[in-house]
Amino acid sequence: MTDIQSWITINLALRKPKEHTMTRKHLLTAAVAASLAASSAQAVEFSADEGLSIAENTTFELYGTVEPKVISEKNGNGDSSTELADEDSTLGFAFETRLSDSVTGYGQLELEYESDDGGGSGFDGQDSAFLGIKGDFGKIQAGNFDGVYEDLIIDATEVAEDAEISDEAVASEDNQIAYYSPDWNGFSFRTQARIQGRDEGPANEDSNEVGLSVAGGYTGDNFGLYAGYDDRGAETGTDSGGNTVYVGENTYGVSGIFGVGQFEMGAKYSIQENLDGDPAGDETTFTALRGTFTQGRTEFYGAAQRVSPDDETTVKERDEFTLGVSHKLYEPLSLWAEAGWYDKENDADDNVMVGAIYSF
Repeated sequence: MTDIQSWITINLALRKPKEHTMTRKHLLTAAVAASLAASSAQAVEFSADEGLSIAENTTFELYGTVEPKVISEKNGNGDSSTELADEDSTLGFAFETRLSDSVTGYGQLELEYESDDGGGSGFDGQDSAFLGIKGDFGKIQAGNFDGVYEDLIIDATEVAEDAEISDEAVASEDNQIAYYSPDWNGFSFRTQARIQGRDEGPANEDSNEVGLSVAGGYTGDNFGLYAGYDDRGAETGTDSGGNTVYVGENTYGVSGIFGVGQFEMGAKYSIQENLDGDPAGDETTFTALRGTFTQGRTEFYGAAQRVSPDDETTVKERDEFTLGVSHKLYEPLSLWAEAGWYDKENDADDNVMVGAIYSF
């Protein structure tokens, strides 16, 4: 199986592409995704056959990461500050149970915590939580997880651990139900609905809303071509009068990835429609290119993106860049360093950082 095919297989299996194709922010999550089909090298795995008191034909996995970093970042005035922080350390639980010869149930709960902060309960958020079934028909899952547009369009050019280029607006990750098709000789698609109840939306909106997204394409031996659409129907925003409303404006894009030898590249072009009265105008376009080069245990990577508003009277066109290097010191431990430049006034948000990921 080629790197490109591995990326799409892991992405279909759970939620994130593999380490050296996309962002390493959820490095271990991608590994656990693969381990739902084959045992993970790092995760702690239990099964009913080994005596753990769980359901028959069930595999349970415990996994996590510790991700400290040191970051220097500029604020809106151009002043830099340096701090010891955390890049979303995780603790996760995943299970898989065979329901029949052709159907398998699965689920995941992944929590985030701050490894540099001992205050509070220790956990500061839920990164994902979902249940699903899979078989020859594909996969159906419901809960909180990365959207289908993000999987195939945004992730094609995301490469950094932290110093990431900007994303176009898409559906939030909660209240979702999604279907992932099987692979038909390289072709596949996925679609999702995000459902907002009557009491979950803006106070002045007395209705349920459903946002729809669809993405798909073709994955070859060393390349992939994809297209995606998100109607953002259940997202909220602020209109020109300062009112919170459902957005209902579309985002759509195309992406591609290509790999040869130790080099891989990805490209993306997307259009984000804006609310009436947005200072950026009717639309904002995102044109991005990223590349990675792997040499043994070391990976060099970078990305560039132009963010172009329809109206530059107030919001200016920006060119963003990120550069980084990651080195796997030994199997559970990776070290990385990155820098990002975002072409904002007073160099706001420009940063440089170093960090580590210890997986267990």
